[in-house]
Amino acid sequence: MKISYTIIKLWLRTGLFFYYREIRVIGKDNIPKDKPIMLLANHQNALIDPLVIATSCGLKPYFLARSDLFKNTVVSKLLNYLQMMPIYRLRDGIGTLKNNPAIFKKCGELLVKGKTVMLFPEGNHGIQRRVRLPMRKGFTKMIFSALEERPNLDIRILPVGLNYGKAESFPDSVALCIGKDFAVQDYYDPADLKGSEAILKEVVFKNLKKLTTHIHDENTYDNVLTQLNNLKVDYLKPKKVNRIIKDIDPNFAAETEKIKTPWPWQLVRILFVIINFPMIVLWRKVLKPQITDLEFMATLRFLLSLVIFPVFYLSVYLLTRLALGQEIALTVFLTYIVFNLVYVKLN
Repeated sequence: MKISYTIIKLWLRTGLFFYYREIRVIGKDNIPKDKPIMLLANHQNALIDPLVIATSCGLKPYFLARSDLFKNTVVSKLLNYLQMMPIYRLRDGIGTLKNNPAIFKKCGELLVKGKTVMLFPEGNHGIQRRVRLPMRKGFTKMIFSALEERPNLDIRILPVGLNYGKAESFPDSVALCIGKDFAVQDYYDPADLKGSEAILKEVVFKNLKKLTTHIHDENTYDNVLTQLNNLKVDYLKPKKVNRIIKDIDPNFAAETEKIKTPWPWQLVRILFVIINFPMIVLWRKVLKPQITDLEFMATLRFLLSLVIFPVFYLSVYLLTRLALGQEIALTVFLTYIVFNLVYVKLN
């Protein structure tokens, strides 16, 4: 693995550490060793989802992302360097779909080489706490491509559930629930690829909905979600939340209970805004208004903290050093970092 790739991954991991109150990884022992892995996860939080997985699982996955991210030449080269490949959807234009078979074949070749390929089988992101149907068939085409070249290849499917406290908020917490892997060969019949595809999609769906909060009925979704929020459930524990859902009356239209913030913490938040005022203004007045999809809220905010915040910290240090000297500048610099980190971790 290239040193620069490792450095970028460390940078991202550090950024996520400062951004999230907690990143909890459950079931890491379920990751198979020395096997080609098709890692399949639910997709709630845009670019944050693959970043959390890639930096927390101890794997070096290749993963697919929406093709429109690759339109800019510079961005495209960076994404390719980070082992990302474009996947084309109908909304990208029906003519672009002809590019997908080559991508599926490339992923199949990676599996043959024993690599890990990561995909979101829902096909798009959605902030709702549910696994969406239908599962897309792209991952099966990658698997079948690999098995066509090597019929006895032991490909393992690794289901992963992403669980956010409140995905669009800051600070937030996330739990990565890694399920038991299972062998593709148990569900693969080369004489009936269509049947194999249907079975694999169904098995993946059943696994994923156990690993994340799953409110099945869209018609009563808001009723169930409001009751869960009023109960103050811990969404980082999806199995427990799903048991609670079974006992909830989905037809009961509960009213949202207001949560009052203790006054000492209100003062801490005011102080946070004051000392980070230029960044707060940049976020609220310039970047946030450009967001049309709620799912991109955390992604854009994280990228701001990842790129602009270090520049902000450095500027504070240099200006303070110029005005008051090295010792005070270093004290102010470290105080900024420690205060912001404590704010995130204790919020």
